[in-house]
Amino acid sequence: MTRSMRESAAAPVATPRRTLLIAAFFLAALAAPHRAPAGCGCQKAPPDAASVRPNATYAGTQVTLFSPSFQVGQVYAVDFISGTTSATATVTGTIVSRRDIADGVTKPQLVVTVPSLPLGPTQLKVRLSNLTTPMMVIADSAFTVAPAPIAVPQTVGSGNYGAYRAAVGRDGTVYIGLDMSAVRQPRVFRAQAKGYALRFGSDDVAFYNIQGFLMQLLNAKMPGLFSIASANSNVDSDILGYSRHEFNTFYLQHGERQAHQVIDGAWHSDGTRHVDHDHLVLALSGTLANGSLPTPGATPPFTLVFDRYSLFYQGLVGIDKVAFTSQSYADSYAPGSPGFQSKADVLTNGTLSMSGSAVINGNATANKYNLSGSTRITGTRTVQTTPATFMPLNTPVGLPYLGAITVDGPTQTITGPGSFEVSKLEVNDGELFIDNSAGPVTLYVTDEMTMSGSGVIQVADPDPEKFAVYVTSTNQISLTGGGNTFTGVVYAPNAVLTITGAGHFYGSLVAKELKANNQGVYHYDSALRGQ
Repeated sequence: MTRSMRESAAAPVATPRRTLLIAAFFLAALAAPHRAPAGCGCQKAPPDAASVRPNATYAGTQVTLFSPSFQVGQVYAVDFISGTTSATATVTGTIVSRRDIADGVTKPQLVVTVPSLPLGPTQLKVRLSNLTTPMMVIADSAFTVAPAPIAVPQTVGSGNYGAYRAAVGRDGTVYIGLDMSAVRQPRVFRAQAKGYALRFGSDDVAFYNIQGFLMQLLNAKMPGLFSIASANSNVDSDILGYSRHEFNTFYLQHGERQAHQVIDGAWHSDGTRHVDHDHLVLALSGTLANGSLPTPGATPPFTLVFDRYSLFYQGLVGIDKVAFTSQSYADSYAPGSPGFQSKADVLTNGTLSMSGSAVINGNATANKYNLSGSTRITGTRTVQTTPATFMPLNTPVGLPYLGAITVDGPTQTITGPGSFEVSKLEVNDGELFIDNSAGPVTLYVTDEMTMSGSGVIQVADPDPEKFAVYVTSTNQISLTGGGNTFTGVVYAPNAVLTITGAGHFYGSLVAKELKANNQGVYHYDSALRGQ
């Protein structure tokens, strides 16, 4: 995690067209074999071999030490010595033999728990428990005690952590611990250190986990994954934005206790590595506003501002363009509150066109406006000068494959919780019932999605984040018809999405292009914005 380390650094199984009774993720073992193993989000490159791993973590977590001199069964003492205060704490452990997550080779290892120590660089001295002379010394440039993790809630909103102190390693890298175990829905995060003027760019930001896996480098060429905004003062840090995809799939695949059951601490029963996505350490290799490196140890106290947004907080989105025509209408609603409100915000990086008597009962953000007829935007109009970016989308591997779902008459049901791959989702005349009463249902659609006629998608739980459709293709999405309804979220950043007819759609929609016409009505769930 140091600056120097980072610089070197068969056919699908078709589902019959009848009632789909999919019981949670029990059917994962029967999923299509065309997916690779370890489809639980564990496809990360193994950490590098090192004498100590990870090289930055917080008190109460484990570190693993390696030496060719270790002998299984021997008891060793490890002295942790602060590199800034000389405070010392000693823990003991017994050498065990187990597979190394770095190379998969079984070897002697010493696993001990990090004691409570001052933040910053920490030296480790390893000795036999009955001796005082160390047999191995690990310099404090190789290990840093990070601060206790911030428990990040799933709810959207803002958290201010006053008098917060991050850790700084011997090379000036700043470390912040994060506990993401409560976050399963997709989220967009923005963070800034108020009162600590740290400057950083995309090459300076990395996420690791407490096993030592590199989880994400922000210099990856993935638009929408991250953003960095420069501070407007010499007092505060730059602003870091980061998008995190949904983790319901990940948790369900581990919960199934089949191929992804965890054994030996860091391995699945199918022989693949298990990666901890919950307990992370953010590493920032920046400089201070005056150009100097941060001083090793604990940073001065500052206020850490940590804002959390849903992936759908911007309202109704057509990334490249939005067109409202005829009598199309958009408003908002708040679960538990009567009636509809004027918070149906619309956003596009391109042109917002409106004609006929179309109404947006809310605010609008666009690069250009083209309004005609008796159209109305009831709220404010903002000119979009900096294009918004959106998280890229891929279908997770290892999902149960439902093939093409076509509803022409009798009710079909998908029962959750579960995440599924669907080649095509087509609801014509009839009802697709989403039983999400026990947990979220997520559909990854790889081809096309259409609703027409009197087709209806009904949900047991109206929370829009408990029914999500992610469309990975560039094919057009058509939500048409006279009496259809839909409650959920649709995320299709590569597709053109058209709302027409007289249907009612509740939740949120994100598409490459968005077209609303005729008498289609869109109701934005303001809870997605935290309101």
